[in-house]
Amino acid sequence: MPLKVVSQSGFVLHTAPYKETSLLVDLFAKQFGRIRCVAKGYRRPNKKGGTQTLFPYTEHQFSWQGRGDLKTLTQAETLRTPRFLKNECLYAGLYVNELLYRLLHEHDPHEFLFEQYKLFLCQLNNGELDQRNLRRLELSMLEALGYGLNLSTDAETGFPVDPSSFYRYVPEHGLVKTKQLDAISISEFLGKDLLSLSRDDFSEISTLRVAKGLLRSVIDFYLDGRQLHSRELYRQYLKTDFKDDNISFKGDSE
Repeated sequence: MPLKVVSQSGFVLHTAPYKETSLLVDLFAKQFGRIRCVAKGYRRPNKKGGTQTLFPYTEHQFSWQGRGDLKTLTQAETLRTPRFLKNECLYAGLYVNELLYRLLHEHDPHEFLFEQYKLFLCQLNNGELDQRNLRRLELSMLEALGYGLNLSTDAETGFPVDPSSFYRYVPEHGLVKTKQLDAISISEFLGKDLLSLSRDDFSEISTLRVAKGLLRSVIDFYLDGRQLHSRELYRQYLKTDFKDDNISFKGDSE
């Protein structure tokens, strides 16, 4: 990576306090992937009593420099007026940002995934949350990370998936047909829905339901025991009539 990068398109995935007046910032940059920077002085009050702000869900132009993995942020300019997500869109934004923060490797560019993410955020900023597009983004992320799902072939026999049979998905192996004597569980999926998902066909509500259950189990496998704080925040949101639109997920600075 160059020692100095100028005017790179990107988004803020996560921030955390760093020392007395700075922030530790994880960015998703179009040409460089996930980058970790120190934003020096961003927590220091200015003459008006406020602080410099990095806006999530809003495209910026970033510049940074440095030799090691931890860069120094030298510029951050928004490319459009920031908009603040609300209600379901807010929690979807928290979720996808936390997924990318947890699973993307540093300095590993994913330009197609970046464009998919940018499009999804554009929809959220317009107050639109389409669950089909959320599932598509999850699939794109897994594909970009090298964990793409083969949903049309039985991993044990090599035969095409039978639309009338049930399957379970074994991470890093593939689909395995369940025996007829097995009780159908939430981790088993009808071949017809799996084939529809493989074709990006969400015309049946059952396909969307299967996509949600399947992708959650696969993503949890790659999270390797790490909990997503955004899921818990969403559960709390559903339980209460008080809607707090000014929250962010907690994250470590590992």
